[in-house]
Amino acid sequence: MRLILKILNLAVFPITLISALLLFISGQSPALSPVYSSTLALIGMAFPVWIILNLILLLYWAIQFKLKLLIPLFSILFHAQSIQLYLQWNSNTTDSAEVPLKVVTYNSNLFGINRNTSDVDSIIGIIREQDPDVVVLQEVFHPDKKLKTFVRWLGSKWNLKYSEYYQLSPNRNYGMCILSRYRIKNWDKVYFEQPTGNMAMYADIGIPDPNNSQSERSIRIYNIHLQSIRFNKTDYKAIEEVNSEKDFDKTTTEGIINRIRIAYEKRAPQVDALKEEIKDCNLPKMIIGDFNDVPISYTYFELSEDLNDAFVTRGNGLETTYKGPFPSFRIDYQLYSNPIQCLKYESIKKVPSDHKMIVGTYEVNELFY
Repeated sequence: MRLILKILNLAVFPITLISALLLFISGQSPALSPVYSSTLALIGMAFPVWIILNLILLLYWAIQFKLKLLIPLFSILFHAQSIQLYLQWNSNTTDSAEVPLKVVTYNSNLFGINRNTSDVDSIIGIIREQDPDVVVLQEVFHPDKKLKTFVRWLGSKWNLKYSEYYQLSPNRNYGMCILSRYRIKNWDKVYFEQPTGNMAMYADIGIPDPNNSQSERSIRIYNIHLQSIRFNKTDYKAIEEVNSEKDFDKTTTEGIINRIRIAYEKRAPQVDALKEEIKDCNLPKMIIGDFNDVPISYTYFELSEDLNDAFVTRGNGLETTYKGPFPSFRIDYQLYSNPIQCLKYESIKKVPSDHKMIVGTYEVNELFY
């Protein structure tokens, strides 16, 4: 028995070293743009996998009281801060909010049109229950109504008087929008150089001073929807077969990996364009939307620089915002700058989309001091 265990340990030890190395590489992957190495980005996307593997190996060596347990232990402790991007234990509070701002962000998945159904009424009802001050939507589409008309109609259902939209092309009622209870003073598109079905926009919203009805302060809210992987039906079928532990086509799987690589390479220049735009903004700001990327990524680390993450500040538990067949990740975010403070974070799973709805409640009273 001892001989068998000794042989097993000889086999597990190099796996321990490789696992620790992969965890380290994944943790450092955001430092390099996927334009230069999409392989590194793929390793970073699997960060939770490397954490779990190192936890298993830590337990394996700990049971035997082997000093080799220090390898996975130090690897995990070294990445403790990164783990917090996925897992949190926070409490929420809205009791002290003098000037609360409730923000909903949601990828509506074309309001169900791609599933030959209409989720319009359901989505209207769910968002109405939240009674938000600002709603930020991606993948907005209506087969009959013009996008401008549809967005304004949605605003009337949520008692949000002001709205702006970004239509991707003149001949298609598809785009994104920002709806607000407060006046939208200015807005614009953020242009991406390469042709893409993804987009970004911003709106400057005037928040009324609670002590002076004639005064207001502006915050800028960015609505972003970055490069999607664009799986086709064959890809989704292959993913479902992997999830159900059925045999899968190796060629199809390689195609899926290639699509992910391409998405990373196309997303990076979009992130760079956004970073330049955000750098020139001197207003308190919120970066909100569907990043289509995980927390350990070039996308997240570039866009979250000098900003707070609502989930990290007020989230609780293991967060995943994507609900489709692909392994679940946190890819939808609400980031914000000082002096805005997050009081409450919630993700709503029971919504008709492949994304959860994210609801953040903020205190903006400090804007007026």
